[in-house]
Amino acid sequence: MNPAIAATIAELGLDISKRIPRAVTPADLATADLVVAMKPGLALPAAPSGRFLEWSFPDPADWSAENVRPLREAV
Repeated sequence: MNPAIAATIAELGLDISKRIPRAVTPADLATADLVVAMKPGLALPAAPSGRFLEWSFPDPADWSAENVRPLREAV
């Protein structure tokens, strides 16, 4: 987890600092009402049962908080 991303989300009152990204499973997709793929054309392990959206924006993995805030506000 990029610390700058965690910090900008904490500004909204949510603590994601201890969260660890993991792979999406077929069970996740079978129970999700909405799936948002951050990379267009991303291969999923199963078809989502709910609504499916593809968003495209640069990977913020190494961004500073100043760079992350506009992305956070755009979503």
